[in-house]
Amino acid sequence: MPLVLLIAADVGRSKRNLEVTFPDGAGVPEIEAQVIDAFAVMYPGEPFNLGKMQAFDEDGRRWIDVRTRSVLKDYMQIYAFNKGVQEVQEPIPPPIKVVQPGAAPGLAPAGPPAPAAPVNMVSDGFVFPTLSDDASHEEKVQCCFDEADANGNRVVEPEEFRRAFRVHSFDFSSATVTDLFAKADHDGDGVVTFPEFQRFAEMYPTLIDSLYFRIRDYWEDMRQQQAIQTADDRLRQQAEAARLAAAGHEEAVQATRRQEHRLEAAECAVKDAVKLESAAKAHLQDLQRELEALLRDRASKERELEVAQEEERQKVESHADLQRQADRIEQELAWLEAEFAKAEHKVRQAAGAVEEAKNEVDRANNGVADAEKDREDAERRKLDAEKVLDDARRATRDEEGRLADAEAELKMKADAQREVAMQCEDAAMAIDAEKQRRLEDEAELDRLRQKEQQALLAQMEAQRYIEEQKKMIAAIQDERQAAIDRRRQVEDQERPLLEQEVRLREQRESLEQNEMRLRREASAFHAVRGGRAR
Repeated sequence: MPLVLLIAADVGRSKRNLEVTFPDGAGVPEIEAQVIDAFAVMYPGEPFNLGKMQAFDEDGRRWIDVRTRSVLKDYMQIYAFNKGVQEVQEPIPPPIKVVQPGAAPGLAPAGPPAPAAPVNMVSDGFVFPTLSDDASHEEKVQCCFDEADANGNRVVEPEEFRRAFRVHSFDFSSATVTDLFAKADHDGDGVVTFPEFQRFAEMYPTLIDSLYFRIRDYWEDMRQQQAIQTADDRLRQQAEAARLAAAGHEEAVQATRRQEHRLEAAECAVKDAVKLESAAKAHLQDLQRELEALLRDRASKERELEVAQEEERQKVESHADLQRQADRIEQELAWLEAEFAKAEHKVRQAAGAVEEAKNEVDRANNGVADAEKDREDAERRKLDAEKVLDDARRATRDEEGRLADAEAELKMKADAQREVAMQCEDAAMAIDAEKQRRLEDEAELDRLRQKEQQALLAQMEAQRYIEEQKKMIAAIQDERQAAIDRRRQVEDQERPLLEQEVRLREQRESLEQNEMRLRREASAFHAVRGGRAR
């Protein structure tokens, strides 16, 4: 037979209690797996990591570990430890019945088919029945029988019978419930079939009405609890979403500020780059002017060098002329010396011609003196010419040095001009890049501002939703509390009526038994009296 267990656990910072039906033959691993699935479906989004399970032993009044199925009994209260979740110090609430649509109805004798009832879906695979205030007596009987038949085998067992009255807060003693079950079990086979339950309902109509409406209120309360839990879950999720939205908004604000700072820095960088470009262009213009001046100076120095070279060439030619003149004077001097030697020879040969020779010698001496004087003049002019030539050569070398310096300076200025031109190009490229980055930063800033606005709207929407959820939860809680108060008032009013119905039924049965006894006694008396008369 299927096994019905009440599984309590701490989920979502509250104690939850589920009534779960397990298939026949399911071991502890299968039970644990089904428990995990039940909590996952009933409370989606809430963490549930099953640790160990403990069962409450009513005989020993203690909790025992669930290691084998043999320790489990129908409708036994189980506590499932949720690993990583702190235990909530509050009583275990009434169980929420977990119904699995499409499950096998069991192999027990089939009773009449249950009428289709409207249902409200709570989550995938789990439903709450919706019961009408205008239900007929037959529908109420069918509903009460289905509610009592927890394992779906189409008969009500003693424990199921007791559970129905216990769950729905009937203040009956155990003996009264046992006596009521005995009255319902007409054939005494230990279970109540649907026809027997119909007979029982005819005997206790007030009790069935009370049970039906308590079942209705029970499921309505479960629905409200589930609605409150769902709203609480959504509220927590929305609060988390609001927190994330606030964090996202703050992050967007910070990102916007950082982007604004970057944009301001980019604008400053563009301005600095423009200033650098202007300075580089001004420097380039100065270098251009200096280069043009150097070019003019180099042209002037080249002309001066050409003049100096021409003067040097002329002086070289003049020096060559003086050299030739000196050579000619040297030749004349040599000829005169030769003539002087001849004259002296003639003096020695012709003593007689002394006077004439003397005259010749004087003339020769005068010629030699004149030649010496000419040679000295030629030597002096040669030295002067060499000095002028050296000066011209030094001037040429100086002009060549100045020209070389001008060439070097011109090359340096040209290199500086190229470098400055490259700097200008780099500055222009940097300006273009900074302008492009500024455009991108402006686009990013607009995107961040839109994101900031969206985050603010999301935060406001989340806050509005939270307020609506709080109001809805408060309304549901007020409605649930009002229903509980009404139910208590009804129960207080029903209690004497139910007790009276039970007493009247007992009295009626007692009277019927007395009547039957009297009839039997009267029949026996008449039988005895008739026999004596004969």
